[in-house]
Amino acid sequence: MISIFRKIRQKLLRESKVTRYLAYAIGEIVLVVIGILIALQVNTWNENRNNQKKETGILKDLHQEFQLNKASIDASIQQHQTILEAIKGILNLMGQDNPELSENQIDSLINMSLEYDNYSPSQSVIAELISSGKTSLISSDTLRTLIFEWVQEIEDKNEGYQSLDVVSENLLLPYLTKNGSMKNIDSNGMLKGIGRSRLSSSNLALVQEAEFENHMDNQAWGITNYLLKLEKLREIIEAILYHTQAETP
Repeated sequence: MISIFRKIRQKLLRESKVTRYLAYAIGEIVLVVIGILIALQVNTWNENRNNQKKETGILKDLHQEFQLNKASIDASIQQHQTILEAIKGILNLMGQDNPELSENQIDSLINMSLEYDNYSPSQSVIAELISSGKTSLISSDTLRTLIFEWVQEIEDKNEGYQSLDVVSENLLLPYLTKNGSMKNIDSNGMLKGIGRSRLSSSNLALVQEAEFENHMDNQAWGITNYLLKLEKLREIIEAILYHTQAETP
């Protein structure tokens, strides 16, 4: 097409038809510009289609990952709710003259109060998204916000766990080691089957001690605080699943 315009232009110049030459020259320029615009439009269309395919894959991967996270966080919340109930059970026994409780029962409750654990969700998809900068491929502003909120809440959850663990390791466990029987406590947990201590120490006597009550109260506070962090994470999981569900098979 351009070669045809070039021949016409040369003919018009030889014939000194300047006006018609200019018209053809302008037409040639217009055609070139239109061609460039069409090429840019096609390129943009192809790029957008590729980005949509990538986004679809990202949303599918996110949905699958957070389905797993929902199952694991539900289990973790249930675990820590059970721990909190055990601690509340101990606190309700504090100061009773004749608590209706056996040595084995108090040992089991104390052991349960120490069975907390740090929730560790799957984060491979989100980690890859953030490190690669692919969050920009997600068209939903709400979903992008949820992803960064998740990262922040994970940090808060870890801080809550560290606070709980420091208090337990530095205050509660040293107290139990000094004033109670760790063997009797452990015989109701991971060391089940080792038998009870033959020494005279009794964990049942601890329910008459104000210091033990304070340690249990601290433990209850730490577990409650940690549960709040887990509940917040669960809310974000539900929201991410909602905003990615359209891409599930």
